[in-house]
Amino acid sequence: MCYRVECQTCGLPSYGGCGMHVESVLGDVPKAERCKCRESVQDAAPKASDSWLHRFLGNSQQGR
Repeated sequence: MCYRVECQTCGLPSYGGCGMHVESVLGDVPKAERCKCRESVQDAAPKASDSWLHRFLGNSQQGR
C-alpha cells in the first residue's frame, strides 16, 4: 500500500510504497504540483539494451 510523503529533494508531495496506489494517496494533488524527481531518475536509468552483456554480444536482430 502507498502512503504520501514529502520529497526530500524538491519538497513537493510524492509517495512511498509499491506505486500501485499513487492516485489513492495523491488524488487531491494536481499532477503539475506533484514531485517529478522519480520520473527524472527513471529517464536517466540505463536501458536494458545498454547493459554490458548486450553491448558485448551485440544486437542479434541486426541484419535480419
